[in-house]
Amino acid sequence: MKSSLTWMQDYVDVDMNQDMQAFADKLTIAGIPVEQVEYWGTEVKKVKTGKILQIDKHPDADKLVVCQVDMGDEQLQIVTAATNVRVGQVVPVAVHGAHLPGGTKIKRSKLRGVLSNGMFCSAHEFGFDDSLLLPEEREGIWILPPDTPLGVDAADYLQVRDVVYEYELTANRADCFSMVGLSREFAVLSGKEARYPEISVKECDTPIDGKVKVSIDDDELCSRYTARLLLNVKIGKSPMWMQQRLRKSGVRPINNVVDATNYTMIELGIPLHAYDYDKVAGHHLIARRAQADEAMKTLDDVDRKLTDNMLVIADEEKACCIAGIMGGMDSEVTDQTTTVILECASFKGSNIRHTGRMLGLRSEASGRFERGLDSDSCINSIDRCAQLLQEMGACDVAKGVVDVYPKPQATTRIAFTAAQVNKFLGTEITEADMVHILETLQFGIEKDGNTLTAVVPSYRGDCTEMPDIAEEVARVYGYENIPSTRPAAPISKGEAGFHHDVGEKISSILSSSGLNETVTFSFMHPDQLKKLLFKDGDAVYNAVPILNPITEDFPLMRTTLIPTLMDVLVRNQAVKNPSVGIYEIAPVYRPKQLPLTELPEQEFYVTGLLYGQRTAAEWPEKAENYDFYDVKGLVEAVLQGLGIQADLEVSDWAPLHPGKAARYVKDGKVLCDFGELHPKAVDNYDVAGPVYVFEMHMDAILPLVNLLPDYHKVAKFPASSRDLAFLAPLATTNADIVDVIKEDGGENLEAVHLFDMYTGKQVPQGYKSLAYSLVFRSEEGTLTDADIQAPVDAIVKDLKEKFGCELR
Repeated sequence: MKSSLTWMQDYVDVDMNQDMQAFADKLTIAGIPVEQVEYWGTEVKKVKTGKILQIDKHPDADKLVVCQVDMGDEQLQIVTAATNVRVGQVVPVAVHGAHLPGGTKIKRSKLRGVLSNGMFCSAHEFGFDDSLLLPEEREGIWILPPDTPLGVDAADYLQVRDVVYEYELTANRADCFSMVGLSREFAVLSGKEARYPEISVKECDTPIDGKVKVSIDDDELCSRYTARLLLNVKIGKSPMWMQQRLRKSGVRPINNVVDATNYTMIELGIPLHAYDYDKVAGHHLIARRAQADEAMKTLDDVDRKLTDNMLVIADEEKACCIAGIMGGMDSEVTDQTTTVILECASFKGSNIRHTGRMLGLRSEASGRFERGLDSDSCINSIDRCAQLLQEMGACDVAKGVVDVYPKPQATTRIAFTAAQVNKFLGTEITEADMVHILETLQFGIEKDGNTLTAVVPSYRGDCTEMPDIAEEVARVYGYENIPSTRPAAPISKGEAGFHHDVGEKISSILSSSGLNETVTFSFMHPDQLKKLLFKDGDAVYNAVPILNPITEDFPLMRTTLIPTLMDVLVRNQAVKNPSVGIYEIAPVYRPKQLPLTELPEQEFYVTGLLYGQRTAAEWPEKAENYDFYDVKGLVEAVLQGLGIQADLEVSDWAPLHPGKAARYVKDGKVLCDFGELHPKAVDNYDVAGPVYVFEMHMDAILPLVNLLPDYHKVAKFPASSRDLAFLAPLATTNADIVDVIKEDGGENLEAVHLFDMYTGKQVPQGYKSLAYSLVFRSEEGTLTDADIQAPVDAIVKDLKEKFGCELR
């Protein structure tokens, strides 16, 4: 929204000599943010109006002409290359000593031997962009109206000198998207009184009854529809003052009818639209939903396909306008139009916003409708537009208004006390000051004892409760005048929680191991779970559906991080990245029940993926690829860094290769699954080569974490070691054997390590050879062979009895 301060003078006395930036700052602090202050015409000096009396060819240049110009008090000779100049035209003339935007200075000079006392100016010389000019004004000299007085300052006559505020208004202040709405803010902040245009229409004897009919088929999307009939319409240019005010507001003039609707929209904030009466079938306008697959050509000459969620204004045969956004070509007002139906309506803002987004189409009108309009102001606005056209001599106005208003807008009343407002704001503003502020903002005030009731103006739909009233009082009173106080509630210092500390520790370990952290979408598609071989009925399919997904590819909140990491891998392989090592620490979302009755549970996972080369080929070393033991090492590094000791088991997690899958378990809870991704899952993603993944459950890990390392005294006595090799049945696991060794090793057993596993010719069929290194140490003295032999014998005995293991 832009506002010309010269135009604003019509409604409130603005001190044009004050510091305009300082006043803009005052508006901003009061909740009317001024994004930019534009100073128009300050560089234009000594440009006057002149009338071309005579045009002669230049004696020595085919593309130049010599013009004699009446400047009112003198006659000047101007040499120009412009092709659109004609005798009798009034044009702006930059005389000797003139200044133009960009630092251009004009002086008397000879062009190919002929004296020129200045130059003619185009609209661009006054700073106007092509988008704000009529087609005929974009090329050549700016031709002014024939009744323009001669010899006057062109910048003043054309109202070029001005200060224009550009606002970045918040969506709740729909009332400020108009000059009149802004004038209320100007008035209350400058201590002045606002004036509003006096609206009166001189109707002719011809009644509108029987000539125009209006219907509302969907009163949810259209709350009010009004219409007037304009007769004997003469299409032409609007007055220069109106054109200039529109340009400063960022709107291009078109013709008097369209300009009057745009002018009224900017002045009062209510959009209007004009229809060629003779092109409206049955002279009947209907606010209805579009039919399925209905189409129409809009004023920008684009065919638009509509849906039944969109509101249109139609006649008895076709859609004539996309309601609140843009009119149609079939009912457009043209130079041949003689009768006009003038419309002013109120449409549902959310529907206009949805329609505009679906069509990729926005307009000055839709921007206002989207924020919610004042239905009560429709008659005022349509009368103002008719008045403007009537005062231009552009039409006669038929008697009467067609007004369909099935559900009139209710008046909002808010009860409060001065004490409540002061407690809310932390102020001591008197009741009289509050009343004065609200009445200046056009709120009605009713008093009953200590209780005040604010009668909210119809155009202030953003005010619905006491805090809104407090905000109005505070912003006008001045936020800078409200004393700073400490909150009554105790405030604790913000600090990272234990969950965050553990996440940072894990991230540090994985990053230092060469992995890159990723951040992916929190959404997934059920087909991704099928590609990863999760069986139907698995808990991962119990996912929260998204009402408005960003794309059809992401209809659910994710229940595992593997799919998004696989998407990252696919993109990396597409660009020939030979090595991918990534991880993500993020939540998954599990609903307690569907449909949702409460927020879903969030469980944080740490998920990683390895693919391709661990080390690249670089002489004399060969390239080495990631394998199962790389992902196992990463998991063990994390658990060790968190101070967790857990048991290793075979994993049956669906996405993993059955023969290359493992998990760490503690007290019956799975801490992490890891291994090689199932070859079928890899094929489903069209990835070449094995992929290794791990997924850690943070909820299971957190209670076991010990970030403080265990400290031990430096050993005084030497350690003794024994190496034991067993023939163990294939079904016996390393964990089974280690458990027995630790149980029977006694208090002096310091460590046990598996250092070799072998199956081959020397090992009987159905068996495997496992070799362990046992370390014994005592804090009381050096151990003898006899001290060690007893626990070793117990270990050998128990392993034979429990698992059938034989000492080799």
